[in-house]
Formats: sequence, structure tokens, C-alpha cells
Amino acid sequence: MATSPDRLPFSEAIDFFQKKIQLPSSGWTDIWQEQHSHAYVVAGATHDALVEDFYNAIRKVQTEGTGYPAFRKQFDEIVAKHGWAHNGSPGWRSKVIYDTNISQAYSAGRYKQMMAVKHLRPFWRYRHTSTEHPRMTHLSWDGLILPADDPWFDSHMPQNGWGCKCKVDSLSRTEAARAWEGAGKSGPDEAPPIEWEERVVGKNGSAPRLVRTPVGIDPGFAYNPGKAWLEPQTVPPLQGYDAVLKERGAAWPTGFKPPSLPTPTMVPKSVLLPAGTAPEVAVSDFLDVFGASMEQGAVFTDSAGSSLAVTKALFQDGAGEFKWLSKPDKASRLEYINMLAMTLIEPDEIWWTWVKDGGDAGRWRLKRRYLRAFELEGSDEYGVGVFEWGKTGWTGATTFMSSQKTEKAREAYFDKQRNGRLVFKK
Repeated sequence: MATSPDRLPFSEAIDFFQKKIQLPSSGWTDIWQEQHSHAYVVAGATHDALVEDFYNAIRKVQTEGTGYPAFRKQFDEIVAKHGWAHNGSPGWRSKVIYDTNISQAYSAGRYKQMMAVKHLRPFWRYRHTSTEHPRMTHLSWDGLILPADDPWFDSHMPQNGWGCKCKVDSLSRTEAARAWEGAGKSGPDEAPPIEWEERVVGKNGSAPRLVRTPVGIDPGFAYNPGKAWLEPQTVPPLQGYDAVLKERGAAWPTGFKPPSLPTPTMVPKSVLLPAGTAPEVAVSDFLDVFGASMEQGAVFTDSAGSSLAVTKALFQDGAGEFKWLSKPDKASRLEYINMLAMTLIEPDEIWWTWVKDGGDAGRWRLKRRYLRAFELEGSDEYGVGVFEWGKTGWTGATTFMSSQKTEKAREAYFDKQRNGRLVFKK
């Protein structure tokens, strides 16, 4: 029996999905259209561990070609593990998550392939394939042949709605001419006029808002996922962010200029805690700034709009013991704890990066890094506040103080702390 197309490993589609940053969200419309080509969300999944489990489940079935039955099994396990209360029945919700992610990844991968051979196959044909429950507007586009660079595809590249199964094929000049001859035409079709309508989105979870979308396209689908992926400079910033996500590997990408050095915040020496301050007192004071305590955590929304749980776990190791008990030198760093709070509350920059646990077979998780530059009043001491937040909460926090007299030295020092994608700059 032939293998279902959604089970065939597709390197371009896998690459598209793996490059996404994972975002907790209250609703699918928290981010909009092209932004979904760079970020992975599950509507209503509001904390990292839950979204990471769904992300890795999609990745697993995508790379192994095990299809929807395997994802459905993992979906039930993930829901039970986290006690997630989702909208809709498990079968319906799991199918929506699976179909949408697999279809959009397929579409993006096909776009990359078709663009690579556009000089040989310069025409694209729209194909409506949903025969059981046809959408009449999509059906009216069936067989439409346009030049590959026609702007109509910017808003009408499948998937064009929830459950949409439409496809786009590329054609050589000979194949296109044969299709036109068979249809009694002499050349390419004219792109259908786009009629726009206003729709309300965000009714379930996100704040409702009015958007414009083409008639026949479900809200949130009027974009080309592959183009948004391959041409990130065309993507509007994620809602609430100051810049489009910029990727950094071992070095800055070609053509990307690193952000300028933030002007350090001048702080009086009185910000530093007196020597000998008891660690428990220092931690308690820090938590109090965020409305938390040693007994109870609090939720804090950062400058990029992400909600974080602030608890005493910041200062504990994996076994739940305070770090200064096993490593007394950690206690001395608590003198900078007020600067750590300032870094989280008002960072100069926020960076996100994917890290993998356990080698090639490990799971991926998202780490968030908060940076802020400081200068101690009346001295030449330059400091950088650094926070990191991972799957299980805070994974590291410290502030390094050193004598950095030149602008170049300070810039090099700060730049070493940057890692991943810049999602916020003050």
C-alpha cells in the first residue's frame, strides 16, 4: 500500500518547522499570519513545557513519517501529563494542530523547491483537492495558472483556511501551453480580483480585534508561508516586539549589523547590598519586588509580553537546595541582586535561543536571556546583568562587574552575552 504523503519525510518542510521559535499563547491569533512562519504556538497553551511537548511531538512524527495516528497518541499523553483543559474534543483539537502544522510546513517546503526551479518552471497552477466538502471559492480557483511571481500568491498560497487541502503545482512553459490549449486559452489566466472583508478574530483566548482578509480565505491564512520564511525582512514584528526576529549562529549573519551598545544605566553604589547580608534576606527582598515571597511565587510579564513565574527557584539547584549551601561563592554574588531585578524589569535586550538536551536524540527547549548594562557611579566599573529562563524556570542568573574603560572593550564584553534571536531592544 502506498505511503500517505503526510508521512513522507520532506527535508524542506522539516527545516521550515525546526527553525521556528516556540511561543506560549492565549490564542492562535496572538501572532498574525507571516509571524507563524517564524513562531510555533498552540492556542491556549500558556506555558513553555506544554508548548515544547507539542512542538517535539510534531517534529517527531514529521521526521519519522509516522503520521497523525502517532501524533494523536502523543497528544493524549501530553494533555494528561499537563492536565491541559483545551477547547473542543481531543480528536478534533489534535487533528487541527496536526493538519495545520504539517500543511503549512509542506506548503513552505514546496515554495522553496518551486522557487529554486522557477527559471525552468515559471508558471504555477492552483489545485483544489477537497472533493468531500469543497469550498466553492477555492473550487473556483481550481486550474488557475499564473506566472510564479504573480502577487496573487502572496495572499492565496495554500493552506488557505482550517482544513484546506489545496495545493500549488509548478509548470514548465510546455506544460502550461498544453494546459492552456486544452482549456481553449492562449496564455496565462488573469489573477482573480481580491475582495476584502472585515472579520473579528481572537474570540477564544486572545483579545478580540478587527482584521481585513480576502473573501474565501480564513482569517490568519492570507499569506505565503514559504515566502515569509525565506524572506524574513518582509515579516512584520511579532505583536508587542520592536524588531523582526534576527538569527545569530556562530557569527552575525551576512548583512546583519549587531545592535548598538546600550547606554549603561548609572547606579549608585548603595544599590549593592552590604557585605554580610544574609542570603535569605537578599532573596526575600528580590521576590518582594515582584509581589512574590519565599512561600509563594508570582507571575511577571516581561518587556516582550511573555509571562514568567518568579519564584525562589531562581536561587535553587535542580534538587531544590539553595545554591549557596553547596557553593558558598554564590552567596557573594547576591550583592548584585537589586541589579538583577532591574535587568528583568527593564532589560536593554531580550534574546531567545533553542538548546538541545541529551545530544542528537534530546528534546529542544527555549531559553530566554535578559541583558542590561550598568555603570557604578563614581567608578569605571562596567557591569552586565544577565538572566536566563528555561523550561523549568530560571536556569542561571548573575552579574559580572569589571573594569572596562574603552567603548570598544565594553561593546565586546556586552556582545559576548548575546546569543540566539533578538526579540526585544529598548
